[in-house]
Amino acid sequence: MKRKLTLLALAILVWQFPGNAQNDVHFSQYMFNEIIFNPAAIEISNTINASLVARQQWVGWENAPSSQALNASTYIQELFGGVGVNFIYDRLGYESFLTARAFYAFPVQVGVLSSVTFGLGAGIVSRTLDGTSLVYDNMIDPNALYGRENFVRPDFNFGTEYVDPNLTIGFAATHLYRSVKGSQIDYAPRHYYLYGKYLFEDVFPAVDIQPYLLFKSSWFMTQFDINVLAYYDKMLWGGFSYRLGDAVSAMAGYFITPDIKVGYAYDYAVGVSRGYNGGSHEIMISTSLEGFNKTRVTPKTPRIFN
Repeated sequence: MKRKLTLLALAILVWQFPGNAQNDVHFSQYMFNEIIFNPAAIEISNTINASLVARQQWVGWENAPSSQALNASTYIQELFGGVGVNFIYDRLGYESFLTARAFYAFPVQVGVLSSVTFGLGAGIVSRTLDGTSLVYDNMIDPNALYGRENFVRPDFNFGTEYVDPNLTIGFAATHLYRSVKGSQIDYAPRHYYLYGKYLFEDVFPAVDIQPYLLFKSSWFMTQFDINVLAYYDKMLWGGFSYRLGDAVSAMAGYFITPDIKVGYAYDYAVGVSRGYNGGSHEIMISTSLEGFNKTRVTPKTPRIFN
């Protein structure tokens, strides 16, 4: 009963204070899926790359957050850049949103094995709030929501990324259509992302280690993630992540075949929800298939496990 009341109160707060309730979806395995928020995070190769990520948050809570993302991209020589799409579905209680974007990324070589890529994404965001499931003390309150409301708005994002064989630094901004202060129930606030990672090769025999820092912020919310992954023989990986004041994550992954990899992450809450749920589960599967380019494109910016 307490869980139902908590989620109901959260849904009401989403409606009453929309400017303070909308956040970009979060995935723990973001280090393999930066393309979700940064259109510049594309591999420069002759392959078609696709990934599917599914996350079930706060296991044990009724109507707990649930998120899925599908991404696909490739490099096309005739366009001098990469193109792709991503679809994101996120549900929290009686609210849900669907984001669909297409993007283009243009790489500029700045060194023998390094480049800077600029990306732009455009699409729509469809947000739905189901008021038919809400119960009020005063069921004839004229300010209450009793029906099903849906809002569809354009959506744009921008990003840039510098990559060399070992170092990656990226910056991105999502929801450029509306300013942070101007966000409403039908306008998600602008989010900013800044991240960096470095691959230390052969730290131990056949073992590479990669620390990763991610900073994510909007007007009313800031998140900071610290992550360290270890890769064994370019086929197996595992590591830990700490999301400041929120959760600790453990993750592992494996190449089923040279072209298909799977990953799993488990989050243990350390924030205000600690003790009220069974943690969060996330699975990922991604693949790289032969692309459209007739001749092989040598990646200017090799990406491990991409």
